[in-house]
Amino acid sequence: MDGRSPTIKEIAQKAEISYSTVSRALNDKRGVRADLREKIKRIAFDIGYIPNSSAKALVQKRIGVLGLIIPRTGEFAFQSPYYSQMLLGISEIANQYDYKLTLSINEKESYASLYFRRLVDGVIVIGNRLDDEHIVELEKKSVPAVVIPGFLENSRVDIASVNSENVRCVYRAVSYLIDLGHRKIAFILGTPNSKYSVERFKAYQAAFRDRGLVYSSDYIVESDFSKTDGFRLMGRLLDLSERPTCVICINDTVTPGALHQINLRGLKIPEDISVVAIGSSDILDLFQPPLTTVKTAVTKIGQTAAQMLIQLIESGFCAERHVVIPSEVIIRDSTRALTAQ
Repeated sequence: MDGRSPTIKEIAQKAEISYSTVSRALNDKRGVRADLREKIKRIAFDIGYIPNSSAKALVQKRIGVLGLIIPRTGEFAFQSPYYSQMLLGISEIANQYDYKLTLSINEKESYASLYFRRLVDGVIVIGNRLDDEHIVELEKKSVPAVVIPGFLENSRVDIASVNSENVRCVYRAVSYLIDLGHRKIAFILGTPNSKYSVERFKAYQAAFRDRGLVYSSDYIVESDFSKTDGFRLMGRLLDLSERPTCVICINDTVTPGALHQINLRGLKIPEDISVVAIGSSDILDLFQPPLTTVKTAVTKIGQTAAQMLIQLIESGFCAERHVVIPSEVIIRDSTRALTAQ
């Protein structure tokens, strides 16, 4: 043995077939006869062939593991459709490139330590906070990393990121509500150190400003992104002397809490209050009446982040460092024109 790993080309030569046929057979793709597939796999085994990504990992002293960091409690993360759909997208790409995943929940120590302890080849931070110093360390120490959703423009941190399109779609949704006659538009945001909260609130403000209107700060509340807080804050909004005629919910978990509060009050949607949900979960499609939604492509975001991280790990760079995945405004039955009050 000369220490060199056998290649697909050598398998093709031994089997006297094309490179592409060998590749399809080894990856269990269609278009290869069962007997030929078996022959190819037997040759691969006999000559000690290692799948390409694994071979690269050995040569480059990689371990073939992507680290996923969720800076929230397990209780919150596992109840949120945002994280489950994100993990779905990441896992699809990881499997495709023969990487394993390791998950760190509510990590309090250095994210970079996972890399330097040789536990992972790189990390994806999901739902990062703008004031998270552990991410600054990732950049300073040149750890292969991608963050979701990333940081604001002109931030001192310039680390690869994937984000949903937040500004245009929320601007469109708020403009639509204004065009329906709504002015008392409540917004249950998330925490102020979240890029999602900052960008979506800017869009809300811009929609009012561009129409020469002024919003009331009474209708702007900040949640911890949870169902419990959605319920609590919706109650606070409905207790106002001039309650809102419409509410926008920041995510998939806040929305059910807000809807529960509205239903407990005996209010009807959209007759008594219009509702707009921001999120990615198909669960939102099951509510009655069907919810007007700003639909975010969270699974696609996960896929893109995984692709970017693997590029960083294997080549040291990715073609685009800051990717924005389009969102969509879907008008349904939970919003309607404001009637005379």
